[in-house]
Amino acid sequence: MMGLTSGQTGGDLHGEGANVMKYQKTLGLDEAQRVVDAVISHAKKSNHVGIAVVIVDKAGEIIASARMDGRSQRFGKAAHRKAYSAALFERDTPGIIKFWNQQEKEGHRGPHDWNDPMATTLPGGLVVAHGDDVVGAIGVAGGNAQIGDPEFAEIAFAALGEGFHHYVDWPAAQTGLAAAS
Repeated sequence: MMGLTSGQTGGDLHGEGANVMKYQKTLGLDEAQRVVDAVISHAKKSNHVGIAVVIVDKAGEIIASARMDGRSQRFGKAAHRKAYSAALFERDTPGIIKFWNQQEKEGHRGPHDWNDPMATTLPGGLVVAHGDDVVGAIGVAGGNAQIGDPEFAEIAFAALGEGFHHYVDWPAAQTGLAAAS
């Protein structure tokens, strides 16, 4: 069940102007565990060599993760970086690639300019939104020609069920590019 994290930005619990505690919606352990179970189950049914999956909150902190037996820890680290990046950039990792390409055209050198060694543009990271709120992200690593990371990421995302969505680009309303009515 989705939870609330206090002490961070979000809605107002006590009314305008009061000394208030802020909250934000986040994925809960139940949702995160469903994602882990779905990915591992699909990999096993497909006789896949192994996959790593990480589910994070909006701040990129791990809620749940798993790395199948026989898979190197580097896959777990890559999955965490993908989920972390999708959460912080509030877009799927293909959208981060798109963003980076635009930044490169403006003279920036890419992720190493972002001063965050966790940031990555590798595919397989999906931001998770519920309504208008980013509530976390999913990252997978260890895909191959049989089943790639993007396909595993979609399998993971589907396990969340109705009411959740993800996106490559920021919604137009967030960027101020919403079409005038």
